[in-house]
Amino acid sequence: MSMDGKHKPVLILGAAPRISVAIARSLDRLGIPVEIAYFLDGEKGLHSNAIRASHRLPHKDPQLIQALCDLIKNRGFDMLIPTSDTSLALVAQHHFVLKKWLHPICPKPEIVDRVLNKAETLAIAERCGLNIPFSCMVSRPQDLEGYAGKLQFPVVVKPAERRAQSFKVAYFPNAPELVAFLTANPHGPMLVQEYCPGDGVGIEILMHQGIALATFQHRRLKEAPATGGVAVMAIAEEVEPMLGQAAFDLLRAMEWEGPAMVEFRYDRKTGRTALMEVNGRFWGTTSLPVLAGLDFPRYTWELAHGIHPAIPEKYRVGMRWRWTAGYVDRFHGVMTGLRAKVGPSPSRLRTLAQVPLDFSPAIRDSLWSWSDPKPAIVELADTLLRWIKADAKSLVKKLVPGKFLHDRGIYYRLGPKAGPIYARLRAADAMGIAIDNRRLVPAGARSFVFICHGNIMRSPMAERMFKRAVVEHGQDDVQVCSAGMHALPGREAHPYALRVGREMGLSLDHHRAQPMTEELANKADAIFAMDFQNKAELLARFPQAEKKIFMLSAYADGPRRYREIDDPYFGDEDEVRDCYALIQTCTHNLARSLWPVDQFAAAHGAGTVR
Repeated sequence: MSMDGKHKPVLILGAAPRISVAIARSLDRLGIPVEIAYFLDGEKGLHSNAIRASHRLPHKDPQLIQALCDLIKNRGFDMLIPTSDTSLALVAQHHFVLKKWLHPICPKPEIVDRVLNKAETLAIAERCGLNIPFSCMVSRPQDLEGYAGKLQFPVVVKPAERRAQSFKVAYFPNAPELVAFLTANPHGPMLVQEYCPGDGVGIEILMHQGIALATFQHRRLKEAPATGGVAVMAIAEEVEPMLGQAAFDLLRAMEWEGPAMVEFRYDRKTGRTALMEVNGRFWGTTSLPVLAGLDFPRYTWELAHGIHPAIPEKYRVGMRWRWTAGYVDRFHGVMTGLRAKVGPSPSRLRTLAQVPLDFSPAIRDSLWSWSDPKPAIVELADTLLRWIKADAKSLVKKLVPGKFLHDRGIYYRLGPKAGPIYARLRAADAMGIAIDNRRLVPAGARSFVFICHGNIMRSPMAERMFKRAVVEHGQDDVQVCSAGMHALPGREAHPYALRVGREMGLSLDHHRAQPMTEELANKADAIFAMDFQNKAELLARFPQAEKKIFMLSAYADGPRRYREIDDPYFGDEDEVRDCYALIQTCTHNLARSLWPVDQFAAAHGAGTVR
């Protein structure tokens, strides 16, 4: 119960200030107690006079839903409002459980799926006669082959499913950049769409039993990032009949119940519209219609409690709105050199000149309130602090030698065991006292293992070259193999390694990667590391083999002796050629040191190597 004993409290699921605080303030004006629960990375509790308490929930199910249900039962909430796609998906997934305790502002799961699944959204929109951009679903670069000639650049890329945390949207001006993105894609299926010019226009509707009780329209004036993203400045407009009807038709076809925003791209010059997406929950500009006279959170609560809302026929058209923290993000991006991938890049001079106009008293802030200033102050302070830290880090990178930062990154990545060993090796090398790196393999060694990171470039070629050298020196019963400290079993050699190997008359076509193991370490007479990272990891994982571990570069000539054989994985074919030339020198000198030529006559013929 609330303080006045009339209303039970409401729980908002999600802590994005510009959404959750707007909802909380709206309900607080009705005397309804509001609390916040949050579970996404990067979210934290909100402090507002309109929010009674904030609760951190576990990140993932089943602990998440159990904690949420316990919270609902213990605190006596009678309504749950999701404010992000991830929280909407969670509420939909457990809809029937949650309905036992309260009103979840979320339709049935099958209806929510029509919004969260972009392919299904577009299919319904197409049946409704809405114009949709050319779209295709891809996960890997190979998937693009089926759309050759159909896909026109630039393109917009979004996650196909909006259920989990991920990026919102990305733009690619050409095929190579899109291919590079898909090659390293960790997000699963992607929706690739043609880019549609025009303004971002949102149609917000409160649907109830197939009727649009309230409809509002806003147009984006500025976005963050400036190249395209979320609204940081917007204006309230009269509903464009064509857009309002299209949004209503789509939501009715989806059987949607409750608040939603349908987003379009609207080119006023040509009159062309294109559907972008549907947000099946409260949106980033929630406070704008409230400030303009349409209180969507209030009407939503009233409907859930059997009260017919008194909705005005008009709202204040022309009201301008600003999300200040987002505006700072946009401003910082433009001032630090953000360049648009699509369309013209924002002008720094024009952006700077517009700041006084954009902070005119006539423009309403998404969060600021004289009676409740803390949410706006905290969010702006967090944003400024984040950029100060990022800029300081960027400055350090410019002032501190890149090699130092690179080595520092490796140190932390290697962990508490191998990291200090790597630091010692690197420091000794810098001071020119790397005596341990000069150790040579004693005569009589018959089992050799060559090590690199992934066993797909350096070590397999060292294995092949040394096997050839063994045969040339007429040695019998010598065992040679290669492995990787982080090898994926069965992985083929890198394409560059295959091509350069063929040039040198050494085929890696049948090579398959294998990880370094305890068994290999115990059986080997000599284990060769290519770089200090390999050596540090070998010493950390196989301390019993310390006396067997050598640097292959100990057999190099000239200034490269005792140093490292750098990984050419991120280089080009010329770098692979340079690397292989060095490995060839090292393996040749290694064989000569073990089996001097004058000890063997050409008549010895070929030996046996395994």
